[in-house]
Amino acid sequence: MNRARHLFLVLAAALCVATPALAQAPAPPAEDAPAAAPPPAAPPAEATPAGPPKVVLTAEAQVQLSEADRARAEKLQMEGEQLYGQGRYKEAIEKFRQAFEISADINLQYSIAISHQQLEAWQECVTYMERFLEKAGPGPKRDRAENTLKNCDARIERDQLLIIESDPPAARVFLDDRAKGVRGSTPFRNYVRPGTHKVWVELDGYEPIEQTIEVQIKEPFRMNLAMRGIQNMGWLHVDSNIKGATVFIDGKNIGLTPLREPLAYPAGRHQIVVDRDGYTRFDQHVSVEKGKVTRVDAATARTEFQSSWRSGIGWTANVLGLLSIAGGIVAWQFADLEFNDTQAFKDLAFYEKLGYGLGGGLMAAGTGLIIWDRVRDRIDDEHRNPDYGVPVKPPMGAPAPAIGLAPAPGGGVNVFLGFGF
Repeated sequence: MNRARHLFLVLAAALCVATPALAQAPAPPAEDAPAAAPPPAAPPAEATPAGPPKVVLTAEAQVQLSEADRARAEKLQMEGEQLYGQGRYKEAIEKFRQAFEISADINLQYSIAISHQQLEAWQECVTYMERFLEKAGPGPKRDRAENTLKNCDARIERDQLLIIESDPPAARVFLDDRAKGVRGSTPFRNYVRPGTHKVWVELDGYEPIEQTIEVQIKEPFRMNLAMRGIQNMGWLHVDSNIKGATVFIDGKNIGLTPLREPLAYPAGRHQIVVDRDGYTRFDQHVSVEKGKVTRVDAATARTEFQSSWRSGIGWTANVLGLLSIAGGIVAWQFADLEFNDTQAFKDLAFYEKLGYGLGGGLMAAGTGLIIWDRVRDRIDDEHRNPDYGVPVKPPMGAPAPAIGLAPAPGGGVNVFLGFGF
């Protein structure tokens, strides 16, 4: 019994010693499992450090950025629509273009196209409307776009762009009918019907250019002109006492009075005509001298007499004067019936003299007013030129003038300003 107990205690002690060792030992690999790979070697301590990490926007940040761009594009589009409503189509086009660069919304191509339509830029209208229709889906807006495209394309068939540029710029442009006046200045852009047109381009101090051109269908016509300075040059200043009169120099319509500055013309004789309905026509030939300004005194007057307050007062004074004289005659008749030494005779004699004197004075004053009204300067106040007779300014770039006087043809005085050319 004691022996058996001793054996049990030995086995229990051995089991207690073996159990921790078995728990720390690795499990044996399975027969069919591959051997485990060795762990990777650690990098050496002296390895080159990596560069800065690449910044990658999160999905939330990308959404916020796109929302900001979309808001900016919507703001630009709204500004463009406001400018369009105000008729400022060129500025509206720029806003629509900026918005399209951000959002690539094809509806902005439509807005650009109709803005060009308002500017009568038919080719640009067609170009942008075709871009819109390439991606636009079916619907009422597509139908409107197709109709607009047809209209702009039809205008290209009917009207074509005329471009005139000159060196130097700011030259006056006349088109087809010179009597209609200046159509614009260079650089000049306008739409004209295909076919033959006559163009005049003029600039003070330069020889005028006159050309006949042939504008083709669907092909803009461009003119690049080099202006040639006038070598034998003088200036004409047409000064009229009325405004709104048409001035013709050598048969060409120059414009309406008053002409603010002298106009450059070759030295020699030139015909000056100033014409306005209701006034006498001024028509004279004058001589322009090289390097001088010739002032033409184009004074006119009313062709039909129009009475003023002077005539009204004058005729009234004449009537009152006749009545006064008649009263004096009546007093004389009654005085003959009285004795010379009576008070009644003396009173009637006084009235007789008063009637004759007052009547004569009123008739003299009335007649003077009527004559004054007839011989006065007959120009309506609303037609009078307030700058008539004001000295002209020397042409730009000219030296200080030396002023002299010379008789003008048909009377008056021409002012010659010498510039030492």
